[in-house]
Amino acid sequence: MYDRGTVTAVDKIVITVACGNADHCKTCAASKFFCKPSEKGREFKALNTDNLDLREGDNVEIFISPSKTIGYSFSILIFPLLLFLAGYYITANLTNTSSDGIKILGGFMGLVLGFAMAFLYSAFTRKQQYPVITKKIDFDTE
Repeated sequence: MYDRGTVTAVDKIVITVACGNADHCKTCAASKFFCKPSEKGREFKALNTDNLDLREGDNVEIFISPSKTIGYSFSILIFPLLLFLAGYYITANLTNTSSDGIKILGGFMGLVLGFAMAFLYSAFTRKQQYPVITKKIDFDTE
């Protein structure tokens, strides 16, 4: 998905971009995962992999990969739920009990483990998950 934004900060290849119109960001499914609200609209970090000459105030086009968004959503939401089910059934098989409280406790331990693993995965791959700046937009030439 392509979107447009305004550069608000430059730090080597990591660029902070703000959506020019907060209404546009409401329709973007990825904004819930990559963005944070600010007085300038929604801000998020993007990678300048093409080493474009960018400065604060420049308008840019950003590409947010749908596959990265789906993968990130899966790792944050679905994976912990799967580990909840795994913890529930493993606890049921190991304890040979009919107590639902023990099974649910095992499920919650799986859920916590799933969120911890998702957090660590997110921390180590954060920059790889960033959107990519594809081009600098000059409104004079368009």
